[in-house]
Amino acid sequence: MPVTQHGFLVLPRPGETTLRTLRRKVRLLAVRTLVTARVPGPVSRPLARFQDWLTEALQARPGAVLEAVGSPDVLPQVLCLAAGLTDPAARIAEGVPNLLAALPERPPQALLWDHPVSRLAVPALGRAWTFEPPLRGLVVDPLGIEVRHSDDRLERLPLAGGLSPYHPLADGLALATLDTHPLSDHEDHPDKSGNALDLGGRSVQDWTAALREALALIALALPHWAAERPVTLTRLLPVGFEPERHLSASYREAPGLAWLTLHPDPVTLAEAIVHEAQHSKLNLVSWLDPVLVNGQTTWTESPVRPDLRPLMGVLLAAHAFVPVAMLHHRLAALGHPLSQTPHFARRRAQVLESNARGLSVIQEQGEPTALGARVVRDLAALHAGLLSA
Repeated sequence: MPVTQHGFLVLPRPGETTLRTLRRKVRLLAVRTLVTARVPGPVSRPLARFQDWLTEALQARPGAVLEAVGSPDVLPQVLCLAAGLTDPAARIAEGVPNLLAALPERPPQALLWDHPVSRLAVPALGRAWTFEPPLRGLVVDPLGIEVRHSDDRLERLPLAGGLSPYHPLADGLALATLDTHPLSDHEDHPDKSGNALDLGGRSVQDWTAALREALALIALALPHWAAERPVTLTRLLPVGFEPERHLSASYREAPGLAWLTLHPDPVTLAEAIVHEAQHSKLNLVSWLDPVLVNGQTTWTESPVRPDLRPLMGVLLAAHAFVPVAMLHHRLAALGHPLSQTPHFARRRAQVLESNARGLSVIQEQGEPTALGARVVRDLAALHAGLLSA
């Protein structure tokens, strides 16, 4: 009997758009956060002007506004603001200029942002700039963006100089050597100490070649998952080279972003990409539904980590590694050469065993919401099918 390969918010059916709908809702939540934010200090006046402009722009061109809000350099800033994390004035000061720069269509009404700008990232142009001293401000108008330098000199984007930190990997996915996420130095894993950008002595070409090989494995083994991936994962950030183990990270406030180490085994890298994209799904959902009512209040041993974890952490692990187990199953079923090694067999058995432990804990202790119950049910069904295979 063939193994079922679909599960709600786990492995998508062909053409499924559930995650696109959820992503749009989170972007709308971010827009509401921007429109209603009240931040004291020097940023308050330009913020009030921006809020009036944003309200009109959302009515005139909602698609363009939501696309800009969803930029990897904007959404994490706004979700940190929504969560009450870090300095709200700093989140506005960094998020708003990057939102204006990310607009795919220039609105008919101009906006003056007369507040210092220290950094501007424009992935659509493949460029980013750091300003020291900061810009005095910028204007977005139907012609594009004009910046005012500290010496009052005016200049239109694209500016001279700057960085080229974005390296395309696949549809909608890039390796970035610039990190604008305000929480990337926060770390709760006992084996890591933050996520500082680090190529680990390898070139960007080494990274992109290895990641493309891993993405090709995923496309071969999990084609429908790969088709959904542009919704769930948009940016990878390098944090070193680890020849013996693999480390990766993601944040609830940064859906679509993942920090990961380079590894010589393409299957290990493929696992990491699937793993972190799955985290991105539940991180996205968590802004709309808690998934587990007791997800943050009930703590237990983890099947994949040495420290105690909240129950939501155990669910995140199972939700990430059941698709990894499906990746293993499909590579083996296809007879891929990388699946024919003793290491692969050991790793496959290890993942299935940890999934069994994690799902058992969730089923025994979890108090899922209606949406969470669907996720847990389908995870259990997928795991049972993989075991029977």
